[in-house]
Amino acid sequence: MDDAKEAVIIDSNSTAGYMRIASILAATGKPKDALDVITKGLKTVHAQTSGYTQMDIQRMSIERQLDPTYVPRVDYRLDPIQRLPEDLAVLVLRLLDTRMLAICRAVSRYWMMLIDSVPVLWSRPQFTSSNAIQELMCQLPAYVKPRKLLSRQNHNIPECILRHVLEKSRGSLLSLWFPDGSAVTSATVDALFGHRRPRLSSIDIGRTAIVSETLINRVLNWTLSSQITDIRLPYRSHIGNEAMEVIAREASALRVLDISGCTKVRVKHMFKAWNSVIADAQGSTALEKLYMNDHPGIPELLVYSTKYRHFSNLKVLHMAIRDQGVLSMYAGLGPVMEYLQRIPNAQIPFPGLIELNIDGVWDATIASQRFESINTALLISRCRLLCSGLRRLSALDAAFVGAVLLHASLTDCFSTLQKLHLTRAAGFDSSMLWTLLGAHQQLPLVSLDLSGCVAVDAPAMAALISRCSGLVHVNLSQTPADNTVMAELTRIMSADNATGLEVVVLDTTDITGVAARDFASACAKRYVRTRNSKHARHVWRLSLLDIDNCFSIGSDAVAIVRDLLSFMQTRVLAAVPS
Repeated sequence: MDDAKEAVIIDSNSTAGYMRIASILAATGKPKDALDVITKGLKTVHAQTSGYTQMDIQRMSIERQLDPTYVPRVDYRLDPIQRLPEDLAVLVLRLLDTRMLAICRAVSRYWMMLIDSVPVLWSRPQFTSSNAIQELMCQLPAYVKPRKLLSRQNHNIPECILRHVLEKSRGSLLSLWFPDGSAVTSATVDALFGHRRPRLSSIDIGRTAIVSETLINRVLNWTLSSQITDIRLPYRSHIGNEAMEVIAREASALRVLDISGCTKVRVKHMFKAWNSVIADAQGSTALEKLYMNDHPGIPELLVYSTKYRHFSNLKVLHMAIRDQGVLSMYAGLGPVMEYLQRIPNAQIPFPGLIELNIDGVWDATIASQRFESINTALLISRCRLLCSGLRRLSALDAAFVGAVLLHASLTDCFSTLQKLHLTRAAGFDSSMLWTLLGAHQQLPLVSLDLSGCVAVDAPAMAALISRCSGLVHVNLSQTPADNTVMAELTRIMSADNATGLEVVVLDTTDITGVAARDFASACAKRYVRTRNSKHARHVWRLSLLDIDNCFSIGSDAVAIVRDLLSFMQTRVLAAVPS
């Protein structure tokens, strides 16, 4: 600015000086002062002087800026990343997943040079961002409709992208992840070994990733260290006891282990492997999360854990049985039950357990005398897995468990549960639910799934919902739920102190169109309240409402419900039965 003013003082015909002063004033938010300067320059400078035309064009530009209806033009040639300091640009790029980083490399040469020069951007590969369908599957696993939509998506990652990520990480890789559907070759693994040894914190090989046994053993032998805390090798049939010995010996700080479907891993050898690395036979490892879905060694794990405390620090245990053929690999549970009966005061194997998944363990389809699986329900109760302090319980397809055994299992943990997914439980009836409710005035339930529990009547369900003001996800499909249940859900939506429902599934129930309209109206009013509230942290909205196959809801009621929920973009599933 000073140089421009001095140039005008020295030469009153300096068009560059006037234009420079006007540009600075306009850029600093003083368009009126800029117009005065440029107008003065036009009066002072001779019309034949070089640059007079540019001054006149600048005057018209400034006058347009002073017009209240003026909309500034955006120069799309400006590069926002290039205009930012490099450290801020890196922070912005770190918010992107790996797929988007690969796309950003093709924007310009500067972007390519910047992304390739920062190895930390490639340290945690992530190829799929979270979406509403995946979240819904995790929250309501018994709800199969979104699962069909998700199965249509293609998550295959080209091998060249995997190799590129490993090459650009330059030894700074923190998370090694081979997604589902990806094909990993020796060239990809060579790219990982081409730099210094990475300080990995997690190894995750997808269930359907095509990786040979040789490559997996090569990765485990080279990358395992005391810094690694997360190893996921689901449904790797060639993973055996030798790999478990390496993991127990090298990964001393392991917190998460997923060996679902690894049928060659014997639980007895697991205890032996960890027994050789801990100081005391009664000591415990640092393992906090163990996933053993579809594993034939589940009964063995429970029995050994009642005697040894190697895994007593577990907080999350998943041992769902989705592949019923897995039980044919086990000789039978008769000797196991006899062993437990000889230990009258057996210790609780996992006293700090907060999440338990036993989907399919109580399923009627495994009630076969050939495998003696009639004792599976007794095994859960005898080992006292459902202890006090349990917060999340998933027991889908629990049709085989009896009422007495189910009541004994739920008594200790019912008051602390935040997630209860108990589907198709024929032994779960109204009298049991009333007994469990007892004198509890408030329950901490957030996610509730009782789909297929036909023995629970509507008043008992309404009483349960009335004591759960923090409910977010509810699935009562194929139950006797009626307008009394819908009235309690409407009351929750109308209460200001309630969290607010986000997913409601009432497929094949006895609710009517009037109750559905009242519920939709309460949701619309709540949405308006939260949107206009200054104290709300986020705008609440109902994501899904499923009222399929409800014979008492007509087409006019469905149209009203859709109209009330349309402005909050709620997905309404309401096929009117013919």
